[in-house]
Amino acid sequence: MINPTHAPPPDYALFNAWQQGDARAAQRLRKLFDAAIAGQFDDAFAAPVAPEHVTCTVSLHLLTLRVMHELYGMSSADFYKADPVRYVRTTLFTQRLLGIRKLTLGWPAYAFSAEALGQAMLYPEGHVPGTDPGEPLLSGRYLDDVPALDFSSSIPSIIDEMLLCFAELTGLEPVEHLSAPYSLAADILGQQTLLMMLMQQPDFVHVFLDTLVEQVFKPWIEHLTRLAPNCWIELSDASGSPMFIGPQRCISVAVPPVRSLTAHKDWGRRVFVANYRGDHLFASSSDARQRRSKSRTRRSQPSPQDSMQANAHELEALFAFKREICPEFVIKLAADQLPLPVYVEQAVQHGLPLYLGIGATAIDRQSRHGVTDVTQHLRHLATTYAQAIASVSQALAEQGKPRSQCAWPGDIYIEDINAESDFNLVQIIVETVAQSG
Repeated sequence: MINPTHAPPPDYALFNAWQQGDARAAQRLRKLFDAAIAGQFDDAFAAPVAPEHVTCTVSLHLLTLRVMHELYGMSSADFYKADPVRYVRTTLFTQRLLGIRKLTLGWPAYAFSAEALGQAMLYPEGHVPGTDPGEPLLSGRYLDDVPALDFSSSIPSIIDEMLLCFAELTGLEPVEHLSAPYSLAADILGQQTLLMMLMQQPDFVHVFLDTLVEQVFKPWIEHLTRLAPNCWIELSDASGSPMFIGPQRCISVAVPPVRSLTAHKDWGRRVFVANYRGDHLFASSSDARQRRSKSRTRRSQPSPQDSMQANAHELEALFAFKREICPEFVIKLAADQLPLPVYVEQAVQHGLPLYLGIGATAIDRQSRHGVTDVTQHLRHLATTYAQAIASVSQALAEQGKPRSQCAWPGDIYIEDINAESDFNLVQIIVETVAQSG
């Protein structure tokens, strides 16, 4: 018998059994999701989390997609688009069933952003949607053919309903997920086309990105902030990341259109990019420039003091860049390699909350080479991260800056939980953070 007023406690064993093909586990999971879809657990989604507690947040819509596909035979298109309220309820319930207390909402940002403009899509059964690489939207018909957004059309209206439903159920400020301008350009032109244009027509790329800002992003953000004035806008930019196009092109090409949005007087500070992964690439690029400069000028080897001053300068430049495109918090994702104390120091110095990511590969069930080593490593990592975030929060409180109550940012972010994740490892992270924070 399912209690109609309270969500069940976390049940990692249930997910493990379902993952292994246990029919009884699938039946139990189906009954629970039936109840969640019917709204029986809605009250549990509004359970507040004390802001002084360090908690986990997570992206797991891929896991919920697989659950809905296997238990209900639901297609990818139906899961993401047919019923926004069902989507929100099932995504939040999956988090609750995995012990996630601070709830967030996500969707396939790159796919949705391109589809909203009319890009041809692929919705493979049981898998996340993506753009059709064989049929780019613009296909050589560039500036004059950027479609105007119709906010009453499928994707914009679905996102509107998801945001409002999430805010109503949780009482939290919602986060709108969109592609950043460079990534959207890559999806509607084609990745290879855009890269070729960067080499052959760089000025055109800048003009095209500015056009997207004016014709797509500003109208969309204005619409969203009218709909939900307290919403945040996360611009995802994997294609414009330094790990994809290099640090210099990231700064000179991908960032300027983002900067024009974060500088907007009405809603700028609520717009951010948090996934420019690869902090070490900026340092490597700087080191290479220094070596070339030394070679040209035939300068002598710098002293250790000179190197320390140069490193400090580069660190300050890196974090100034990070603050420019993510002004409300400091984030270190799994692909960032600079030491954790550097991020702690920068967060305290600039009075910003700290957000730390644990990557999907850390919890992938196919990558467990030694159970003891993996579990010990994750316990240590989760403990260290929770203590670092708590220390930053304490330092900010002493500065008169209380810890943020927003779901985003300020905690440990498990960057992806999906059907191939090891739920025992998820349990280790979540429970260790709860005990440490």
